[in-house]
Amino acid sequence: MPPRDEDDELHAISEVARCFGLSVATLRYYDELGLLPPAGRRRNVRHYGRRELRRLALIQHLHQGGMLSLADTAAALGERGPDGVRRPPGRAVLTGAIQLIEDRMADLQAARQRLAHLLTCPKDDPVRECTQLRAELDQAVTQALSR
Repeated sequence: MPPRDEDDELHAISEVARCFGLSVATLRYYDELGLLPPAGRRRNVRHYGRRELRRLALIQHLHQGGMLSLADTAAALGERGPDGVRRPPGRAVLTGAIQLIEDRMADLQAARQRLAHLLTCPKDDPVRECTQLRAELDQAVTQALSR
């Protein structure tokens, strides 16, 4: 661990938890998972400096934004977990997360097109009367059943 700067202001764990909208137990859990660099201690209270706060902000963006699970976040931030088990390289985890987001975006785009078609189709009952939509739905059903 690199030495701490003399002018690096330290913040108590309770203050950091309040500022980030987390519980102290969550921060301790992040420490146990190895997500945060080891916190400094003063009189048996954990204190965080700028480096730890930056890491916590990254965890907030990745995990709480729904982009990565805690396990994937841990893998992206380090190659070994607290249990010593080797994890997939961080870049592989991030590439997989990007692909998952792109797949979800494609699915949402397709759903949006179907809904827009339902709004603009001249048929009274597009689900029953529109041949294009029925063909798409039949294909989706066939594909779902073949998995």
